[in-house]
Amino acid sequence: MPFFVPVGRRLSAALGLCLALLCLPAFAIDAAPADADPAPIALDARRATISLDGRSQQLLDPTGALGIDDIAAGPPGLNWRLRGAGERTVLSGQTALWLRFDVLMRDTQAHWELELARSGTDAITMYYRDAQGQWRVQRAGDRLAVSDWANPDRYPVFSLDVRPDETVRYWVRVEHARVPFSGVFQLHDHNTLREQRIHQQFVLGAYFGMALLLTVVALANMAVFRDAAFATYAIYISLLGLSMAASLGVGGQFLWPNLVRWNQEAEFVLLPLMGLVGLMFVRQVAQPRRIGRTLDRLCLALAAAWLIGIVWDQSLPSALSLQALSALGTLSMLTIAAMLGLAWRSGETWIRWFAVSMVPVLLASTLPVLRNFNLLSSNFLSQYGIVIAASIEAPLLFYALLMRSRIQHETQARAHALERTEPLTGLTHRPHFLLRLHDSLVRAQRYGHHSALLLVHLHNHAEIAARHGREVADRALVIAASQLRAVARDVDTAARLDDDSFALLIEGPVKPDQVLHTATSLLANGLRLSPRLPAGTTLRLRVVAALLPDADSELAQDAAAHLEWMRQGMLTLSEEPRKAILRLNF
Repeated sequence: MPFFVPVGRRLSAALGLCLALLCLPAFAIDAAPADADPAPIALDARRATISLDGRSQQLLDPTGALGIDDIAAGPPGLNWRLRGAGERTVLSGQTALWLRFDVLMRDTQAHWELELARSGTDAITMYYRDAQGQWRVQRAGDRLAVSDWANPDRYPVFSLDVRPDETVRYWVRVEHARVPFSGVFQLHDHNTLREQRIHQQFVLGAYFGMALLLTVVALANMAVFRDAAFATYAIYISLLGLSMAASLGVGGQFLWPNLVRWNQEAEFVLLPLMGLVGLMFVRQVAQPRRIGRTLDRLCLALAAAWLIGIVWDQSLPSALSLQALSALGTLSMLTIAAMLGLAWRSGETWIRWFAVSMVPVLLASTLPVLRNFNLLSSNFLSQYGIVIAASIEAPLLFYALLMRSRIQHETQARAHALERTEPLTGLTHRPHFLLRLHDSLVRAQRYGHHSALLLVHLHNHAEIAARHGREVADRALVIAASQLRAVARDVDTAARLDDDSFALLIEGPVKPDQVLHTATSLLANGLRLSPRLPAGTTLRLRVVAALLPDADSELAQDAAAHLEWMRQGMLTLSEEPRKAILRLNF
């Protein structure tokens, strides 16, 4: 049995383990009925935050028809029971959830407030009687514009009455369709809550600022590298940021405070769209069609199902449509895990960085699914898990995309370079060199200076090939090309003209001594032993040098004619075996 399990199976196993661990709380919640009303909650300076878990009672109104007067009158048959920690309640149809708790205000110097530490609640209303016995009502929830809330905030916040040493009873009515309701009710003094909000807004501002910056940088990289993956990433990171803004209440507070309808539906639209774009983004980068068409076709089928599901959920919203979207989310996460596992097996460094970067968000995305299936209560992890995961993902994912684009760009650059360079040595090929030589002749005549041209011949190339084979002969050509580049300046041009001949164009103004020094350096470098050649093998070079343009020549600006002139000089030099450098006109 092999030691290593395929990575795709390991990712799926890890995902399943996390799902199992997150589901454990579902079996641990058992709210016991209350035998008596809990004692009033004393508010004093000793505690700045108090949870209502175990200190409040709850009641389900199946018809939603009971009003505050009916609830306050306390008719027989109302089954109030203690509300425990982590309670989840399914409010189907018109069902409403009522809570009640008593407060004994002892710290009248502080302003106390009730907070529901979650956003996305359809409607939440708090009632209490003032000192004159009149009802005071405060409202919040997605059915109202945030600007119309009792206290506009990310989460529903209600002000408590200030009556020293007097017990005041408060009632809270909650309406929340389709998604099981769970949330922590807490009492804070005003200063503590404001300080908590400042810290939260600072962290969230850092995340949303990073998301905006990454979107802009991704679009810039798309324009520079012409890489569609950056465009898809920009859409993905934008939808991820907007989804988090909707689910954390930031959108309703700052982005669309007066759009009531959109505030109700934003989370149900943006999260599925983020899942759809995330699926297509991974498909575009991982390219499962390289391995097989089955997974690729599954991605396309899921994308179509996502679109149908979103339209269905917006046209005929119901618990069934939401569960269908949640099921699609589960299938998409498993498909993404499979694609990442298959991509990992390719062994490429950048794709492994990409796979690792996607894992945190992939795992955190299970939290909304578990919540929708009533397997997880609303808590810190379920609210901020994706934000934390996205903050981990962003730098790793962007690094992987940059590495991928760099590799692709280098490949494209090498392919583009073949249009003007020859593949073995990387030197300029003959056609492009003729253009450079022509331009150099034009400049030299215009400005009245000399440039120089060196024709270099590897005299023992055929001998090396016959003795050591073609591979060693090609290696000798590469070494000769590197030596040519070593003596060339940035403005000079080195080229390979044919099997064993090179040329070096030295841009002017240039002096005869400089040309002779360059030719001599080439000869000396060639005679040095190289560890990349067989023992005792050296490069025997022959060099023909000329200053351009030639005052006594009629070649004018004809680059090909100048090369032919140099070739004739090389034929003359080959007749003198003891001579290695021929100067044509200086």
